Amino acid sequence: MFFSVVAHSEDIDEVEALSELIGQCKAELGGRMPQAALMFAGHEMDHAVLLAGICDTWPGIVLIGCTTDGELSSRVGLRLDSVALILFGSDRIEFTAGVGHDLSKDVAGACGRAVDAATCQATKTPAICLTFPESLTSSGQAVVEALNDKLGGLTPVFGATSGDGYVLKRTSQFFGREVFEDSVPVLLFSGPLVYSAAAASGWEPMGEPGTVTRSENTVVYEIDGFPAMQFYQRFLGTGAIPTPEFPLAVLDPQGGVESLRTPIGAHQTEKGAIIFFSEVRQGVTVQISSADRTAILDGCTASIQKAFANYPHGKTPAAAVVFSCSCRRLLLGTRTGEECDVVGSVLGADIPTIGFYGYGEIAPTGSSGGASKYHNETFVSLILGT
Repeated sequence: MFFSVVAHSEDIDEVEALSELIGQCKAELGGRMPQAALMFAGHEMDHAVLLAGICDTWPGIVLIGCTTDGELSSRVGLRLDSVALILFGSDRIEFTAGVGHDLSKDVAGACGRAVDAATCQATKTPAICLTFPESLTSSGQAVVEALNDKLGGLTPVFGATSGDGYVLKRTSQFFGREVFEDSVPVLLFSGPLVYSAAAASGWEPMGEPGTVTRSENTVVYEIDGFPAMQFYQRFLGTGAIPTPEFPLAVLDPQGGVESLRTPIGAHQTEKGAIIFFSEVRQGVTVQISSADRTAILDGCTASIQKAFANYPHGKTPAAAVVFSCSCRRLLLGTRTGEECDVVGSVLGADIPTIGFYGYGEIAPTGSSGGASKYHNETFVSLILGT
């Protein structure tokens, strides 16, 4: 048995929101005792009140989560500055968690401590790892690589980096009753979990590919030996500036899109350099990509449809967790809620679903297994059951 229930409150008062969340969950639980939880919330709430109330209501529950740039659920759809909660329970699946601190100082060390804390409690083989790390002070790419290494490449990692309503100043992570910054919480599902997942964006590469010949962390200085801005303007026109509408596609050795990188502006100290939200490694092959709002929504559709199609036939999912990008939300504008509508139309109203908009998405590319990648402007769908 594996079950889940979802609650979602738009109340700006934390005490009232907590009461609403607990009431919704108890009505759905019917006396069952949950063992694990995910909580996603707007960045301005008093998160400690919410966490304490959840942990007091269900003692011993394993909980992680983060602040976001928008929360969504099968209960009310997309909301901003709200709090969404999902509870899990199972007599076959183990839920164990850990957290690593000072992520910006030592990515590998923080990720290692988080995974060690979670795995030392597990008696079964981990099936998947969920994580919602800090995003503004650390490299999301480095976090994903460190988690992959620590888990031996055998346990796929899913999640997204924390948000703060696109203020881009401070995000928070949740672990049990605690609210942290600059941390990486993880939750392992161990045992005979059945799951399927998919990641898609809707963006399509255009023009000729190039090679990043000079970069440092999130700054790309040169592509094909020329200023990076020239690479953009060669295809977008003289005077064009890089925007989230035209992310850089990082290509795999076969020429397929491995991940997207979102530009956020020109570098102030060197003419022609471009700053991206995420690291772009020197030597990778890249290509400019484009999409309109319909294509962005098509990416959401492709993600959830593929994940649902790959779920074992004859089995009913117990839950779904989805992650989207804050830049998708900004570009979709008034159509952002359609992403949640798409998910509901594919899964139906009976599968508890939760998710959020963050600053980078985490999932394998093209399949449910294998090493995970760090994405921008991508929609990730994860369907769970036994």
